Amino acid sequence: MVNFDSFEGVKVDLLIATKFPSYYARHPNKVVWLTHQLRQIYDLEDSEYGIKGGEEIEKEKAIIRKLDSKFLKEAKRIFTISKNVSNRLKKYNNLESETLYPPPKFNHQESDVIYGDFILSVGRLDPLKRYGALINAIPYFDANIKCYIAGTGREEDQLKKQAAALGVSDRVKFLGFVSDEELKNLYKQCLAVYFAPLDEDYGYITVETMNFRKPVITLSDSGGVKEFVTHGESGLISSEEPRDIAEQVNNLYKNADFAAKLGIQAQKSVAYICWDYVINKLLGVV
Repeated sequence: MVNFDSFEGVKVDLLIATKFPSYYARHPNKVVWLTHQLRQIYDLEDSEYGIKGGEEIEKEKAIIRKLDSKFLKEAKRIFTISKNVSNRLKKYNNLESETLYPPPKFNHQESDVIYGDFILSVGRLDPLKRYGALINAIPYFDANIKCYIAGTGREEDQLKKQAAALGVSDRVKFLGFVSDEELKNLYKQCLAVYFAPLDEDYGYITVETMNFRKPVITLSDSGGVKEFVTHGESGLISSEEPRDIAEQVNNLYKNADFAAKLGIQAQKSVAYICWDYVINKLLGVV
């Protein structure tokens, strides 16, 4: 709730707030570019990830919701990083907003790609990202298909145990943290990328993957990811059933032309997402 009208004696022209609770900051020209609120008291409240407790906890949650509405209303303009986030803001706070997709780290269009023999998955190893569903599907993959998982997180040990229990440890590589250069090469060489978080806000991995001309395999309740993935056109959408996921993967492996067709369309569909447009929007130029 600090007033940022000036900072160290210098007048601040514009304040851009992003995720909770940065939009509580005060400024006469505040613009919000919302990544997400405290989801554990909104859309995730009734799930296993929600914040639960007694009467005092419920009072605190009510205070946060009230403050969210109050301070978000102060903004001159409200943007969000996806339609999914805009829909939540409307549902829970009755506030209108405009979607403004942020470009990912790798935002250049790639052409020197191949469609290899492994499915890539990238990100924080957390139950919300649902890597377990991918590992459950591996026993039903074509025998030549492997799985590479790039990232670290609290679920890593559990996922390795799951792979061992299913007898597929030799087909899953946990790569841990990888450099940008290594990640670029993985994107270029993979068959497709599995990215299926639960009701994702946006999902940089989706757009990043598509810039590398690769299809995304996701699940039917993955939220913001589905704003870009159209089944059979720019990617594939599956249920969480292991055989269903495997069917999508095997279909791509057996038909490289189909994988390439999806990848080309995917790349075209995200070509407009660039920083020049985003910055001009935030500054009110367009």
